[in-house]
Amino acid sequence: MTTRMITVRENESVVEAVKKFAQYKVGRLLVVNEQGQLTGILTGGDITRGLLEAISLDYHAEEISRYRAKHIFEDITSDQTSLILRYKVNGKDFKKGGNASSKIKRALGRLGGIPEEIRRVAICAYEAEMNLIIHADDGGELIAEMRPDVIRIRAIDHGPGIPDVDQAMSPGFSTAPNWIRELGFGAGMGLMNIKRCADSMKLESKVGVGTELEIVVYLRQESEEEQNPEKGKGPEPS
Repeated sequence: MTTRMITVRENESVVEAVKKFAQYKVGRLLVVNEQGQLTGILTGGDITRGLLEAISLDYHAEEISRYRAKHIFEDITSDQTSLILRYKVNGKDFKKGGNASSKIKRALGRLGGIPEEIRRVAICAYEAEMNLIIHADDGGELIAEMRPDVIRIRAIDHGPGIPDVDQAMSPGFSTAPNWIRELGFGAGMGLMNIKRCADSMKLESKVGVGTELEIVVYLRQESEEEQNPEKGKGPEPS
């Protein structure tokens, strides 16, 4: 019989048990209480089943959350229902760059957006957010208005303004200082990326007053076949 007993405390985390399985190459661990008394036996299969169960619970919780969010526009009756998300964006705060656009992307996913359209919206929102961080010392606000058929994103700041809007739309043109370029930002392609992904965009700016960028992305609804790809398939050939 084995005389070298490898044990794990019953109040320790699963991570500690996994470490011991890897360290000692054993098939099972003895579970003991604070007094060293045997209270159970733990196998690798127990951990695998537990993790799969936890993953399954998380998955179902996410699906329920997604279902509820997706039906928000159907459950609320009004002449025009919209969901408005507002985010404060701090100037020169590159560590948090992309936080607001990531939340917009996740919200659209929960609302049942089509992956290609989620990608387009995410790119537009990210570029608009980074423009606020790069060019507006005091930052600004990123606002996303979501409706079943369209998303409007507005990036508003009270920064220095843009002297020449047409020039700002030129590929590669940027007023970002060198230290920002050295960080990998301010290459002058942000507005072009937005224009490429959006259905329409409007940029208005006044020197010394600020800038407002409006982006529009139209959404299409998934067909029944796209929502249930298996439904519509004919019987398998015999």
